[in-house]
This record gives sequence, structure tokens and C-alpha cells, in this order.
Amino acid sequence: MRGLGYRLTDVLVVAACSLTFAAVVSPSRHEPKAPPIGLIAQDLGTTPEHFQEVAEKIVPRRPAGPPPTETQKRQLAAALDVSVEQLDLVMEKYRPDRLRQR
Repeated sequence: MRGLGYRLTDVLVVAACSLTFAAVVSPSRHEPKAPPIGLIAQDLGTTPEHFQEVAEKIVPRRPAGPPPTETQKRQLAAALDVSVEQLDLVMEKYRPDRLRQR
């Protein structure tokens, strides 16, 4: 009888640890964070509204789409009256770690 008791305890401990792990790790892994539009706009010297309006016209939102093309970058930089280099620096600064260029 004692051997069965230990096995049941082991199963319960493993189950509790698994549930705790899932509760702690799972929510943070599935919450996509929105880009910090206000900070990006501030670094580019414009308003968040203007930046978002221009960006949505030139680079439509695509959750898992490819990054903007060079042409789109040039158009966005021109519309915001900044250089492509400045745009790249600011966008890289706020890019999530998982998407950073290596």
C-alpha cells in the first residue's frame, strides 16, 4: 500500500508543477505586444497619429507578413521627412528581440 501512496504523490506533484508552469509561461508567450507607436513617432519627430496614418497607407498591417521592402522604406521615410537610415535606426531600436536582424 505504501508504494502506491508514493506513486500517487509523485503524480500529483508532477501535475501541480506542470499546471503552474503552464499558467506562468503560457500567457506571456501568446500575447503579441503592439509596437510603441508613440515612442517611434517621437524619435522620428512626428505625432503618433501622423506616423500611424502614413505607415498604414504605405505598409499595410500583416501579422506574419514579410518586412517592408526597400521601396516601402523609402516611401515611408519621404512621407515622414526623415532619412531611410534614421527610419531604420528607430525601427531597429523598437523591434522585438525575436525579429532583430543578426
